[in-house]
Amino acid sequence: MADEELFEAWLDEELDLDAAWNGLAPGPSVDEVMARISTTPSWFLDDAVDIVALAGDVLDTSGGQFIAAARRVAATAKPVARQGAGVVLWLVASQELAGPLSAALREDRFDRALLTLSLRLAAVVEPQRWVEEAERREEAARTFLLWNGQLPAREDERNARALLSRLDSAARAEALERARRDREHRSEIRRRLEDARAREAASRYSPE
Repeated sequence: MADEELFEAWLDEELDLDAAWNGLAPGPSVDEVMARISTTPSWFLDDAVDIVALAGDVLDTSGGQFIAAARRVAATAKPVARQGAGVVLWLVASQELAGPLSAALREDRFDRALLTLSLRLAAVVEPQRWVEEAERREEAARTFLLWNGQLPAREDERNARALLSRLDSAARAEALERARRDREHRSEIRRRLEDARAREAASRYSPE
């Protein structure tokens, strides 16, 4: 079941999934990113770690948007969101700590990747499962690459879209959340119309 508060926070970011596919740069392979996720140190997932401070350490003072995104994730006070950020922070930091990937990660999209994994994917799949389960790890890796503005190595956009769509549990949950919002909106409109009709009827038949 999706964490509705995190989904609300994600929707408030107004990041466009279709637009994320535009202008993708060549990236590392999905297998490489999956391997890095599987080696996420446990302390990156520890609730006691300050992700804002950690984001500052990872990118020094050059990652203003990245650190701002970490602050918004921290503001949710959700452990799974914090853990999702921890995985992204490890992917960024691991380029120096564990060696470079076959293609460097784009720094200009780190903030989007951080928000998407922390608010969108972590809302439906606990980040610990990204580390432990191959299919969920692939979903996290593909989601990270997309929102980091990179096409997986040896894949074209059509294949990448199809493979992510097959795995995208967040998209399914998001569609349900949007449908719920629309249903509540329609119900509210109907309620207001009924109240207006009732007031009109009451004024029409009330004695002067």
